[in-house]
Amino acid sequence: MKQNRILTLVFLALAIAALTLSACGPKATPEPVTLTVKGLVNTELQLGDGALHKMTVVTLNLTHPKKGAADYTGVRLSDLLAKAGVQSGATSVVFTGSDGYAYTATLSDVTACADCMVAFDSANPGVYSSAMPGMAGKAWVGSLVTIELK
Repeated sequence: MKQNRILTLVFLALAIAALTLSACGPKATPEPVTLTVKGLVNTELQLGDGALHKMTVVTLNLTHPKKGAADYTGVRLSDLLAKAGVQSGATSVVFTGSDGYAYTATLSDVTACADCMVAFDSANPGVYSSAMPGMAGKAWVGSLVTIELK
């Protein structure tokens, strides 16, 4: 009887030690933010590469004004704007690259563009560009980091 009690206490102590040690393991590192959607939106988005890839990803053949036609894979801009929730006072969209270059488009032009997207750079995860078919080459912002609604 006494041995059963001792074995039970030893087993209980080992179980508690195992649970305590498992809680001390490495913590998941939060994914770095690689794209921000902000400004006149209902919900500011701070997205990492994994979060963008969990959205509906499409591959489209788009024509760049200077580079010609090519396949682009990414997330439709309309999906990102719907996720953020554009506020009624917004009239323009500013696309800004990591180098500080910014291009401003009217919100009406952006929403009218069904195939406009944030395109992934397949060689560099976490690097994006705006793919804006039917718009000037300046609208195709490389190393895109921020989309701001004004």
